[in-house]
Amino acid sequence: MNHPADLAELRARRLIAQALAPSAAREPIHTAVQAARHMLAVQGQKYPAGIQALALRAGVDAAVVHAAVEKREITRAWPQRGTLHFMPTEDATWLMRLGSPRVARAQAQRRPQLGISPEEFETARAALHTRLRELKGEPLPRPQAYEIFAAVGIDPGEGRGPHLIRALGGEGEVVQGPKQGRDDTFLHIADLPVQPRVLEGEAALAELGTRYFHAHGPATIRDLAWWTGLKIADATRAAHLARQVVEIELNDTTYLMGSWQLEVNGADMDQALKTDYRLPAFDEYLLGYGSSREEILPADIAPEVLTKNGISWDFHVVAGVVTGRAG
Repeated sequence: MNHPADLAELRARRLIAQALAPSAAREPIHTAVQAARHMLAVQGQKYPAGIQALALRAGVDAAVVHAAVEKREITRAWPQRGTLHFMPTEDATWLMRLGSPRVARAQAQRRPQLGISPEEFETARAALHTRLRELKGEPLPRPQAYEIFAAVGIDPGEGRGPHLIRALGGEGEVVQGPKQGRDDTFLHIADLPVQPRVLEGEAALAELGTRYFHAHGPATIRDLAWWTGLKIADATRAAHLARQVVEIELNDTTYLMGSWQLEVNGADMDQALKTDYRLPAFDEYLLGYGSSREEILPADIAPEVLTKNGISWDFHVVAGVVTGRAG
């Protein structure tokens, strides 16, 4: 059963948590890097859309986010579900290593169909890493990455090149740098000016749970599992280990959120719902949730903004509800 007042509160709190609506209860966000750290990761399938998602949350122009990518403070990589996200560079390695094992197993099962042997995969890894380290932090454009694979006897055609890039990227050492024209570029994490954080096991799960629920809550454990691609058991452990997170009952469902939200007041929530938003394709307000996405996205609107085969467009949000594609 839907309770309108509960749904309104849920939507308002999510808008505030995601730094789309203001509240003095949430830590202020003034820079692109602060926005990236708060969100942990934002969808980046469409490069300009991911840039705009961070710009909106920081209250800055897209050029400021591009500058942070140029300075290697923010990077684009494959931390979960094998999907591109923008994130703080210091978080890329631990987050990719936490979220990639299930994807990596599926990728390994596909390689025989692509004609890539285990030995060739190792050869491709060594060749790419060697060239990236030789460049000492200078970006390697995608066409040149494919030339490296070809030079060691691996034809990058028929999907092999993109597969190798995604699979090697998920291991936590290869990330994307700033675009060069239309081309993606690649960097080795060890050559970047930002020191990667080292988090493993329960420390990584605790950090994941903390930052997800603080930036996306109210959200469920199943939402976290979907967002990361982790097993429910791992997502549950992350929720239990999360710091300064509290439960809230809304619409007959138990959600988790950052404890700072206890200080969010009615005026904050009213303002969040009175504001109309235009959000970029794949925005976290839409893609940051799994099973509870329906609470902000009506079923009849869904095909207008997000198709089942992974196409998305800019969209409007009114009173916390997605109302359709932006013109």
